[in-house]
Amino acid sequence: MSRIIIGGGPAGLRAAAAAQDATLFDPTETLGGLTHPELPEDRGVADPAGAPDIAAVYGEAPAIPAERLTMALRCNGVTVALPMRRRQLASLLPKDALVPAVVEMARVRARARMHDLMGGGQERRTVAHWGDHLFGQVLYDQVYNAYIRQRYGDPEQLNVSVARVHHGVPAPSSWVGLGHTPAEGLAALRRKIPTVHQGVRLEAIEVRGGKVDALRTAEGRVELNGELWYAGPLESLGGLLGDALPTGPRWQLQRLRGRHRVSVAMRRVGAGDELPAELHIADPAPFFRLSRPELLFDDVELAGVVVADLSFSADDPRAALSDAALAALVAEAVRALGLPELDPSTARVRRLAHYDPEWIGPWHPNHLALALALSAMGVHLVGRLATHRFVDAGQELQYMAALQKRPAELRELSRTLLDPPVTLNDQDVSLTRFVER
Repeated sequence: MSRIIIGGGPAGLRAAAAAQDATLFDPTETLGGLTHPELPEDRGVADPAGAPDIAAVYGEAPAIPAERLTMALRCNGVTVALPMRRRQLASLLPKDALVPAVVEMARVRARARMHDLMGGGQERRTVAHWGDHLFGQVLYDQVYNAYIRQRYGDPEQLNVSVARVHHGVPAPSSWVGLGHTPAEGLAALRRKIPTVHQGVRLEAIEVRGGKVDALRTAEGRVELNGELWYAGPLESLGGLLGDALPTGPRWQLQRLRGRHRVSVAMRRVGAGDELPAELHIADPAPFFRLSRPELLFDDVELAGVVVADLSFSADDPRAALSDAALAALVAEAVRALGLPELDPSTARVRRLAHYDPEWIGPWHPNHLALALALSAMGVHLVGRLATHRFVDAGQELQYMAALQKRPAELRELSRTLLDPPVTLNDQDVSLTRFVER
């Protein structure tokens, strides 16, 4: 029998392409929500550890040397290439903050090393706590605070694992692309999926005897026979299951929220070749990153294009802005930063709902308990949105392949293939690299 997969983003396409004889129900208006298929999803690259799984669904996974993924940081009006030299750090700080920052960082590092040797200290629970205990409050406020707020949310609430995943775990020495170009990769995914119900309205998931029994859509009723693969946003799952979802899992689901990801692509006006493949923005701005995908992918559609990536919660005022208003907002912010101007009339906007997980409070035990309860009902959570993890395409596919073979081992597969690091020594975090992913 065909595997029934509910999508709601690019992860649904990957899950359906990786499953055998899958039928995908995709409620988004465009395939996987990927309007403008020439634009990369997120960074457009993945860790090479997932290359075999990526190649199986995208076709050949082209290697992209790390030197092509050039990175830089914009902070306090200064741009420095990453990894930066230690002496360049001084150029990022206001003159009156330099000495206090150095003194405080030396103090907190010495204190942390002493705790490593003698024991004691405090467990780092939030991103703000992580930054304060690694770099000191002055340096954290000047270099990290704005970036973290723009990309992940409130650092006073965010779980420390957010910082460890993106700023702590060393990046690989090379990357792989999701196809030779983003458009080719998306086309390859579509060819792997036998049946797609595109733009279909999902009404309910029916449960009988504690197991999922049928999927009710605007097109009709689909038998599930006790098994369903779900790769859509968690926010939608509770509504589909309704009262069939027990009180405990419903409570856990309500506490797992996602942030919208919006990519605004525009062509440069005049100069701009000095921009790297990725410019991470630590100055106050509506976006956290500017990228030039033309440096990674040989596609004429990307020539001269700069992509601004925004991440915000569903109640953020930016969520209500039109595409034209978002483009104007980004173009004005780029101009205010003194960067090469962008032309709003060339804007292409892609919105991916709930794309970035918001790791707040005890998100991990809440999600694990939810996943186990749903698995007992025959609902398997796969993909970035449903697993509530910052995973790339390769990690999604590795987890999907393993879960198909060993669904009873969900807890162990989640721990080994999805979970953030728990043994990372924060003292090894490189300030000069700033960000790893």
